[in-house]
Amino acid sequence: AGAAAGSYLVTKNRQTITDEVLNTTDRVQAIKDDVDIIQNSLQIIDQQKELIKEYQEDLTYKFKVLEKDIQTRLAVIKEMQGTEDK
Repeated sequence: AGAAAGSYLVTKNRQTITDEVLNTTDRVQAIKDDVDIIQNSLQIIDQQKELIKEYQEDLTYKFKVLEKDIQTRLAVIKEMQGTEDK
C-alpha cells in the first residue's frame, strides 16, 4: 500500500516535481556560470596586480633618479650662491 501511495503521489505531482527539477538544474547552471565569471575576474585581478607591481617598481626607480637629480641641482645652486657671496 505504501508503494502504491508513493506511486500515486509521484504521478499526481509529476509536473510539480519536473518543474522543481528543471528549476534546480537552472539554478545549478547559473551558479556554475557565476563561478566561471568569478574565476575570470580573479585572473584579471591577478594580472592587474602584476601590472601594478611593475608600475610601482618603475615609479620607485624614477623617484630615486629624480631625487638624485634634485640633490645634484641643489648642490650646484648652493655652490653658485657660495661663489656669488665671495
